[in-house]
Amino acid sequence: MPDDGRVTGERMAPHPSGASAAPPSAFGAGLTRGEDVVDLATWAGSVPAATGVAPRTRLGSKWFNLLWLLPIGFVVLLGAVTAAKGLRHTPSVQQFIAAYPGTDLRADRGDYLGLPAWARWQHFFNLFFMLFILRSGLQILSDHPRLYWTRHCTPGRDWFRIPKPVPADPLWTAKQDSISLPGQGRPARRPAFDRAGPLVAPRDEHAVAAQRADLLPAAVPHPAVETPGPDQLDGVPQRRLRGRAVAVAGLADRERLGSLQRAATAGLLVTVFVAAPLALITGLGMSPALSTRFKRISRVLSIQTARSLHFLIFAWFLLFILTHVSLVFTTGLLTNLNHINSGRNDNSWLGFWIFAGWMAVVVAAWVAATPVTLRHPRLVQRVGYALIGPVQHLFQHVDVTPGAYTEKDISPYFWDNGRYPDSPEYQALAAPDFADYRLRIGGLVTHPV
Repeated sequence: MPDDGRVTGERMAPHPSGASAAPPSAFGAGLTRGEDVVDLATWAGSVPAATGVAPRTRLGSKWFNLLWLLPIGFVVLLGAVTAAKGLRHTPSVQQFIAAYPGTDLRADRGDYLGLPAWARWQHFFNLFFMLFILRSGLQILSDHPRLYWTRHCTPGRDWFRIPKPVPADPLWTAKQDSISLPGQGRPARRPAFDRAGPLVAPRDEHAVAAQRADLLPAAVPHPAVETPGPDQLDGVPQRRLRGRAVAVAGLADRERLGSLQRAATAGLLVTVFVAAPLALITGLGMSPALSTRFKRISRVLSIQTARSLHFLIFAWFLLFILTHVSLVFTTGLLTNLNHINSGRNDNSWLGFWIFAGWMAVVVAAWVAATPVTLRHPRLVQRVGYALIGPVQHLFQHVDVTPGAYTEKDISPYFWDNGRYPDSPEYQALAAPDFADYRLRIGGLVTHPV
């Protein structure tokens, strides 16, 4: 193009700088295929691994170390046990125990064979997928281990954090603020698990409700019915007791459930019908594409608010799993494991060994997940896209309508990403705030500047 702006059809000669005018295809022979592996030494811009601190939550202007909840909880538990043992012999408590002994009529029934086969398999898949969903959430949290109730991520506005406070360094980046997980270096998100999570979680949580249908009638209010006695239940076909009519056995046990069992059942209801749907909704609310598409929702449930709520649901699931497993192990381990795993109503070791086999599969998958993902990231990515790709594609290219964002949506703090150069040349330029920085424009141009 001449200086007057006219376009000519003449081919310009290469600039004396030595830049080549060869077409891009000529460079193809020199390219090599990138390795299908994640190198932790160069991952995330070679940012060194960093460890966090004990989880902390903000109480006013102070930060509270959440690890203190362990000794505090232990002292509270000791006090509760001591008080319970003292109250056990009072007349009112004795009357309550007599009315609600906490025993299970089914344990004395010869035709009750625990959960049906489909529910036993669902129990295993629920355990398998839920652990990986929780693991995936922890990996994503470690990439930005701070939570906010605001729409932005301004340092000092977080209510929960795992790393140290943001330093005063103006060049502190988001990747430097992330923390490392054992054996994984800086956070490396797992596409297959991250994408499959929203689909698997609600399915498996409702499977929990189905497989524990024998407990739900004891907590769900229902009209008064004539409760069949054990002699009447003996005539119910075994096929029905193992299937839909298991709820009838639960009705018979309703008045025999202890307070702890009722509390556990209420926790199950909250997990299935409150926590699981909220996990799905807040998980979708953390998506920038969906946040852009559904602005009316995102104005109320911003991405950062959704992250905070999602984390609290994460904590609830951990508490529920711990409580559920503890009750199984402390209220007749062998019989409970047979009900859950082998479809038997006895105290043989068969259910335990099936449980041990399931746990061996879970542990092996847990240990192998990170090495397999690091060595075959593209394969994992393709598997993840096959699971959720078609749905994800619907929201990947959503244009923002004019006026959707205002100046209020601009964060007062900008988190730089990646890693700044550390060469002496860059340090010399950064010292005077890049006042001496010059960008040279050369090559196939008429007037290099």
